[in-house]
Amino acid sequence: MPEPTAPQILFDHVSLAFQPGGAPAIEDVSLTIPQGEVLVVLGPSGCGKTTLLRLIAGLIRPSAGRVLVNGAAPRPGASSATVFQNFRLLPWKTVAENIAFVLPDLPRPEREARIARYLGLVGLSRVAKSYPRALSGGMQQRVALARALAAEPEILLMDEPFASLDAQSRELMQGEVLKLTRAGPQGSRRTVVFVTHSVDEALVLGDRVLLMSPRPGRVAELIALPFARQSGDPRRHPDFISLRDRLWEELRHMVLSDPQSDFYGRG
Repeated sequence: MPEPTAPQILFDHVSLAFQPGGAPAIEDVSLTIPQGEVLVVLGPSGCGKTTLLRLIAGLIRPSAGRVLVNGAAPRPGASSATVFQNFRLLPWKTVAENIAFVLPDLPRPEREARIARYLGLVGLSRVAKSYPRALSGGMQQRVALARALAAEPEILLMDEPFASLDAQSRELMQGEVLKLTRAGPQGSRRTVVFVTHSVDEALVLGDRVLLMSPRPGRVAELIALPFARQSGDPRRHPDFISLRDRLWEELRHMVLSDPQSDFYGRG
């Protein structure tokens, strides 16, 4: 076990290239994430945001440097659960059975109670016996979110989980995620690493925002939000608008000045 003061997640000069000798997806990333933090990863398309999540989950290994979770190399399923951009639901199982799939060791009464709790949380109790094909894309994404949450992991990895939701559902689910991060296992705060393209979403959800540069992805800036963990809507904080404008301008400049971007050189 790590020392109490050790970060829960550590990136130590991490680089990764998917092909030997190829261009790196991320390069020389050093980062610490303490237990209980909500870190939102923001950056242009292709900058390695999803790669960071996959490294934390233990799904891939770095080409250079090291990634540690709780003081050890991460292993799939050991302490984290991931909500991917695509839903990855099992089409031959009902909604309830998809969630039960990640709870094989729970006694049946506890498993059923947990399924009911998290389906209620995402507003889908009424479709527990339906199959994924009968649901809209947004509803399938909420099932995927309920499945990850039902595992009650120490670390929740979220890869644009609300991208397919309508604006109203997206805002409601942001609020629910904020509540959930305040009550992790054994009453502790759950650690969340959340990938998004939305500046507003980053500022609403995060304790800190990690801004990544275009490929190869590097740490461009790490911002501690002055309104994080405060009560009330962060969008009403006097610093919200200025931070949003600054981050958007930085992102815009990255996209317009990146030769690999479809918008390169546009004024």
